[in-house]
Amino acid sequence: MSSPEKLSPAPESNPNPSLPDALLISCIARVSRLYYPTLSLVSKSFRSLLASPELYKARLLLDHTESCLYVCLKLSPSENPSWFTLCLKPDVALTYDTSNKKKSSGYVLAKVPIPHSPPVKSSSLVVVGSNIYNIGCNIYSIGRSRSPYSNVSIFDCRSHTWREAPSLPVELFAVSAGVLDGKIYVTRSCKDDDSYNLKNTFEVFDTKTQVWDHVPSPYSETKHNSYSKSLCIDEKWYVVTKRKVVAYNPKKGKWDLVESEMCSYKSSYTYCEIENVLYSVEKTWRGTDFRWYDTELRQWRKVKGLDLVGLPKFCLHACVRLADYGGKMAVLWEENMRYSGRGDRGGKKMIWCAVITLERRGNFGIWGKVEWVAHVLTVPKTYVFKKLLAATV
Repeated sequence: MSSPEKLSPAPESNPNPSLPDALLISCIARVSRLYYPTLSLVSKSFRSLLASPELYKARLLLDHTESCLYVCLKLSPSENPSWFTLCLKPDVALTYDTSNKKKSSGYVLAKVPIPHSPPVKSSSLVVVGSNIYNIGCNIYSIGRSRSPYSNVSIFDCRSHTWREAPSLPVELFAVSAGVLDGKIYVTRSCKDDDSYNLKNTFEVFDTKTQVWDHVPSPYSETKHNSYSKSLCIDEKWYVVTKRKVVAYNPKKGKWDLVESEMCSYKSSYTYCEIENVLYSVEKTWRGTDFRWYDTELRQWRKVKGLDLVGLPKFCLHACVRLADYGGKMAVLWEENMRYSGRGDRGGKKMIWCAVITLERRGNFGIWGKVEWVAHVLTVPKTYVFKKLLAATV
């Protein structure tokens, strides 16, 4: 599929006038969320049911919650970000032959209809349950690297609506955020009292109580050691600078210097944590390796089984993103469209998606198996890939 799924909606009418809403909700709650973008085209009443709190209460009671992929892209410099969600095309057999990359798997990225999506930055987007938190990024900070911000907004992946959340207690010049046990840990530079200097600050947001709190740290240094990356794994919050890696244990309220090898990935965004294991993609001129790291072994190892299964050798400068997709690894990457010679000047890119199952085999390492691969979206060549996230709904 070369573009977001676009289906013609049915005429406005009650599709099942004899069925009460409670029965419809009970039926729809048993359907995979991958079909919801298509179901939303049936009628306005269906769209209303698909966004209702009652539907998601029913899914929870039926133990039918699932992981759903969301992709944030900036398609044009003059527009706010666009959001897409992975869905299934109707009446398509879900088959994939790794020997034939062009065969369709039935998966596409459908655009989420959001009237006014706020600006975002990649490092400030995190997921807690069914909510995507956008830490900071007011409209005045875009394009002004020295402009601080404190705004926080929440994207509800059930109703596809934005709402405001309590602001950061300090104004930050940039944000790096991670999630641990339902709390969002945030770091980056802020002004040092009334002076012109900057210092690092560490804040935590409890998503249950919706309250911010400060995390005391001995590493509130100057801007020359500003912390630029953070991640949560092994019940600790790891914060990375070019010179050191520090880890915060919330249960003990203690900071420690740790080995920097864990955070030696090449890109701030080409990594994800799945079941307490850190995964990353290493791109070199010779090819691409999927690597994994856990805090017990303290070394990076190659994910086995992915050499001859149809995955491409990603271009060294291509955008690649990873996400925890319900215990599996979702991989999105871009590929330049080939010049057709018929007026096409190569002004578009294709976004591909793969889902990889992972198996830990004792001390022999981790093996990966590709479930499916698909071309899910076509975008302008000048687009910007903001974030790949997986919410539970």
